[in-house]
Amino acid sequence: MFIGREKELKQLESCFKKNENDIMILYGREGVGKTTLVKEFAKGKVVIYYQARELSEKEQCRYFDKKKEEIAQFLLSPANEKCCFVIDEFDLMQKGYKDFFKDFMSYLQTLPIGQVMILLVSSSVQWIENKMAEEAPELIGEISALIKLREFTFMEMVDRFPNSSTEEIITVYGILGGVPEYLDLWNPKESAKKNIIRLFLSNHALLRKEPSRFLKTVLRELPYYNTILSVLAEDEPKLNYLYNRTGFSRAKISVYIKNLIQLDVASKIFSFEPDKKDAVQKGLYGITDSLLEFYFKLIYPNISDLGVLSPDDFYAKYIKDELVTLMEKSYIRVCREFMDLMSRYDRLPEKFGAFTSMYGKTGFIPLVSRSENGKILIGDCKWSAKPMSMKDFEGLLDRTNQLGHEADYYYLFSRAGFTPELAAMATNMDNINCVSLEDL
Repeated sequence: MFIGREKELKQLESCFKKNENDIMILYGREGVGKTTLVKEFAKGKVVIYYQARELSEKEQCRYFDKKKEEIAQFLLSPANEKCCFVIDEFDLMQKGYKDFFKDFMSYLQTLPIGQVMILLVSSSVQWIENKMAEEAPELIGEISALIKLREFTFMEMVDRFPNSSTEEIITVYGILGGVPEYLDLWNPKESAKKNIIRLFLSNHALLRKEPSRFLKTVLRELPYYNTILSVLAEDEPKLNYLYNRTGFSRAKISVYIKNLIQLDVASKIFSFEPDKKDAVQKGLYGITDSLLEFYFKLIYPNISDLGVLSPDDFYAKYIKDELVTLMEKSYIRVCREFMDLMSRYDRLPEKFGAFTSMYGKTGFIPLVSRSENGKILIGDCKWSAKPMSMKDFEGLLDRTNQLGHEADYYYLFSRAGFTPELAAMATNMDNINCVSLEDL
């Protein structure tokens, strides 16, 4: 089942239709769906595919020359079609063949114009963004476009799980994120508990060792990264806390976090800047990869008991109650995506910029944005079995004092709905909107 990726597919199709031998690069982390996208793009086309491996120059040439022969045979055919030459994990080509890209560019010069599109695919985000210019300078300047494939958005998740409720999809989003390879393992007919036990806690669980495996493929010095991630998972995002907890130097922490950010598994948190700029916290960091956050928050600290307790007992002791915190983060992420879409399609009172959060010194505001006219919209998100009440709204108003002035619009999101009193007030106020799960 092919989900989403309309923008990326359109870019590939547009390139293929050009009367040139364009070079495109498609990259993104493992499991994000690059192969699925290539297969969808390949429908109805002549595609010659090469899977790169780490080989000596002689052996690499032996395999690669067979694909060159396929291209030559294609070019001799009378059909006058265009083909796409795909090299998967192309960054591996130069591992034992230092002059590969130089020789490859020379080879491309021999191809007739307009008959071969080159699609280079890679799972090495760090190599593409940090090392390609140095190790493959011949490519730079010849690349028509780079496409970075990211995780599914929540709207794409809805398409991926068409028979699941909004609450169920938010739960999956908070545990696995939007990585298609992980999502394929989730059984929507089972409860979250059963899925977690099957994927993470039982013997030979498919995702039990996935965090370590993934990090090992992209990073060195794993003990340090495990330490950084486990501390970030404690929900104390300040740099000073990392420094005091880990004992690492600030310079070392900065380097490690920079690498995690480049992998899209962590981020520096930028708070909304109100008029009272001294009201916000600075130097904050967090885990952005849902699976890693789930693992390092709920499993990694208690891993010694994983082999002692039964999966059911481990779930009851360490996961059941703590899962609410992660789901609240997932809910805020979904609400932010919702508000960004509402703004993009002019469904808000004014045109607002990107929605972010405010990490105030006296309280957290999940959703904040400023319009082109300087108006402020704030939102609160409650992931609780209890409906949002007037007391909750009053608490939001107290936190809003950090902005330096009142907000102009309020959007309230609640998993369990709203008390009659709050719902009635919102009905009578033009600037207060209550958004239920069903509205997302």
